[in-house]
Amino acid sequence: MAAACAVNAAVAAPIMQWDYIVDSAFNVDQTFFNAGRAGSNGLASALEVSWGVQGGDVGLNRSALQISNTPSAGTLDTDGASKLANTYTHINNGALGLNSVSLKSTQIDASLSLRPTGSGLAYEAFTANYTINFAETRNVAGTCAVTTSAVPCDDIFVLSGSLNETFDFNGFRYFVSFFAAPSLTALAPEVCAAANAAAGCFGFTTQEFQDTAVNFNLVITSQAIEVPEPASIALLGVGLLGLAGLRGRKQKTKA
Repeated sequence: MAAACAVNAAVAAPIMQWDYIVDSAFNVDQTFFNAGRAGSNGLASALEVSWGVQGGDVGLNRSALQISNTPSAGTLDTDGASKLANTYTHINNGALGLNSVSLKSTQIDASLSLRPTGSGLAYEAFTANYTINFAETRNVAGTCAVTTSAVPCDDIFVLSGSLNETFDFNGFRYFVSFFAAPSLTALAPEVCAAANAAAGCFGFTTQEFQDTAVNFNLVITSQAIEVPEPASIALLGVGLLGLAGLRGRKQKTKA
């Protein structure tokens, strides 16, 4: 009886460390461009979306969004330090020429795979997507939606997706969050409108002729983190509830 109680207590213990894999990619079929002059175009692949002079080079006469540090993998402690998930970079080139084709919107498909470290269980993978609304501005002083632009005019990057999510495993609840650095901020209504996004949107703006990199860090906690919405965004939405499948496997093994 004592041995049985010890086993049950061990099984019921909270998970303190997880193996994780985060993988993200642009969805080419859900990437759309604004029409522009002949001699300009937009191109989309899993890790880069670019637009500008046809046959040109990113950073010279094309702008781009890029995903790097994907896939990323490692171990994550419950209530421990966050770990790097993926990095998103906007290469903002102000020399695209007048009336260039430009990015309108794209979709990022993301997956998170988790398993308790040392469990011997297969990874459980869950996927979701979130949308980027983008505005390539005209770069004409006096027309900037972002009135604080140091160099007319900042481009606009709006990200929409689910916030902190939860999942249950072996009777314990866990919270998953992805934190953006620099933090996403609430944009002014006119800035949201310029990117064809609803008022109250979250995102950031990027200065002309500069590269802006945004890291997303992953954290798992045993209690909800009270973080203002602009500071965090989860990649996976309600799909994380599927981690109940892991719990079911564990319970079957126990039986």
